[in-house]
Amino acid sequence: MADNTRIPTLEEIPGAIGFPHKVMPSGWFQVGWSHRLKPRDVVPLHFFKQHLVMYRTEQGEAVVMTAFCPHFGAHLGHGGRVEGCNIVCPYHGWVWGQNGYNVLVPATGKPSTAERRIRTWAVVESNGIIWVWHDALARDPLWEAPKERRAEEDFLPVSEHTIYHHEKVHLHPQFTMENIVDIDHLIFVHGSTLLPVERTPAELPEIILQGPRMEVNYQAPNTLNEVMGVGIIRVQFQDDPERPWRTPCWVYACTTPIDDNYSAIFGTVLVSQDREAADADSEVPAGRAKKRVEEQRHQNQVDFFIWDNMVYMKRAPYAPLEGKAFLTVRRWAEQFYPEGEPAPIITK
Repeated sequence: MADNTRIPTLEEIPGAIGFPHKVMPSGWFQVGWSHRLKPRDVVPLHFFKQHLVMYRTEQGEAVVMTAFCPHFGAHLGHGGRVEGCNIVCPYHGWVWGQNGYNVLVPATGKPSTAERRIRTWAVVESNGIIWVWHDALARDPLWEAPKERRAEEDFLPVSEHTIYHHEKVHLHPQFTMENIVDIDHLIFVHGSTLLPVERTPAELPEIILQGPRMEVNYQAPNTLNEVMGVGIIRVQFQDDPERPWRTPCWVYACTTPIDDNYSAIFGTVLVSQDREAADADSEVPAGRAKKRVEEQRHQNQVDFFIWDNMVYMKRAPYAPLEGKAFLTVRRWAEQFYPEGEPAPIITK
């Protein structure tokens, strides 16, 4: 008797493929590093489908606002200059305060009477990183930005020697966040030899959910992973007596969406100097510290070819020991995609 059972292909499964959310996620996201933004610097940015401008006041405060001057629409990030706490439009010289209100119209010698202002964005600096709050509904921050942690260890300064950056990568921030619980990818993409290919439930990571924060802790490899929203991951590599060459460090792996298809990747390695290495008195990583930074830079890129060519499996056929972790993470992430009418944006 013929077996008429037929397994459907992906094309025949409704809703199997495609990222389920159309809004940019809410949360704190990295847009730069503190040491790269000097007083009076002006930098154009493009994140969250929007054009932004970032500058540092003469007093040292980082400011992020929507890029376009409300007068005639010039991009303040291209030719704008800083005066005190304000930014000056390169087109007609209109001066805008860091709160988004007009300070001066040169032709009249006083502020504009037009009821227009520039949208400003909440900014926090910690761990040598510049964070910006994004919310599709334009709500004020719903939780705090990552707190300053550098005083907890004798870390080297955050500099060009301890960071990495990829301006445009084909992925959504949630891809990197889901990778935290994806054990098989750690083995087959990153080449981990510390995790068994065949596993028991006891070898799965511990997942702890605390509002917008999630902890994912592995016994092997010995790491503590903290996820804040979908854009920030902090991985803490701890002392490993069996592998003394692996210098402990903290890595901030941050993914900031540019649009629905592409994101920027920022990496910051907080690492202590190898005191047994030559040049141990330098503020540049040496010996084991240098190798740790190089390893993180390498490991960060090995997923790129996967992300560049994959489709997102909204309805994945989870293996028995991965389904619980992935479903936990995906359900937790739902909170970062708000329902409601999105706030208007200027996409140019």
